[in-house]
Amino acid sequence: MPSLTIEYVYFGATGGHTRQPRSTTSYGGFTPIPGLNPSGPATLAPGTTYGPGPADPHLGIAGLSLNFAFTNVSGLVEGARTSFVASMPPPMGTVGGDPVTVLYVYVPVGGNGHGDSGAVIDAFDATVNSLVNNDFVTVSPDPGGTLTTEANVDGWVDTQTSGYTITADHPNIGPYLALPTIAFFDQWVDLTDPMPASSLISGANLTPAQGQTVYALAFYHDPVKTAKEIIFEKNPSEFVLKSILEAFKGPKENVENPGFGNVVDPALIAGELRALNQRISGLEAGLERLGSAFVKGADRPQIGKKR
Repeated sequence: MPSLTIEYVYFGATGGHTRQPRSTTSYGGFTPIPGLNPSGPATLAPGTTYGPGPADPHLGIAGLSLNFAFTNVSGLVEGARTSFVASMPPPMGTVGGDPVTVLYVYVPVGGNGHGDSGAVIDAFDATVNSLVNNDFVTVSPDPGGTLTTEANVDGWVDTQTSGYTITADHPNIGPYLALPTIAFFDQWVDLTDPMPASSLISGANLTPAQGQTVYALAFYHDPVKTAKEIIFEKNPSEFVLKSILEAFKGPKENVENPGFGNVVDPALIAGELRALNQRISGLEAGLERLGSAFVKGADRPQIGKKR
């Protein structure tokens, strides 16, 4: 029976918060709210639906004054479920075989504890309900590269003397790799003003002005598992054989496949290429696992040759 964990956390009590290396990996890398954790043990039945309750819009506890930022649910079959409205819980989802975690995230009211104004930033993988440590932004202007380094190491960009453009990208693979799978950038979320969309955000760019303070997360998500990937996990042989057959479909079949999307749209083409690369990697892994089950060339019977 999958476990259910409910956690209450906050983000951004101080400016620089040392992402590399991160001081804690518990509670998804956030700071737990005193008195509200841990939740009691609970389990869920596979195949049932689950959704958390609404959140308190404001918490005053242990000397902290905290405003609601978002609720995120991980572990459901449909992938991450998120809400940025305290009174409106995330959509219901299906319980599978993975543990389910509900994360209620808050931000402090008032100063950032750093002294100067600035952007307190981090990368959040909604699929696994955790902050991740990878390099994920570039800052401009930044002639010497020091601001970009500080943003990735300390999660902080000082805006006391200037405004900046902070651009999120797919996390770079390096010594602080913390992503269990390939994660794609989804959106910036200004935690102090998540609804409606913040004026500081334009696509992958976060643009705090001089003297402005903002708490913001770059949201990432892992691709939702397809039916084929689930088959592979349960029966690798069947997955590999089906993948090989599909790889040799004729052009007519591929063109008529309604699931491929609009091939004219470059963004969709890029998305399909990323998905194809993942499928190829999965196929290679499956073939490697099953390598010993295939008949070696030397042992194959002579077919079509005269005796």
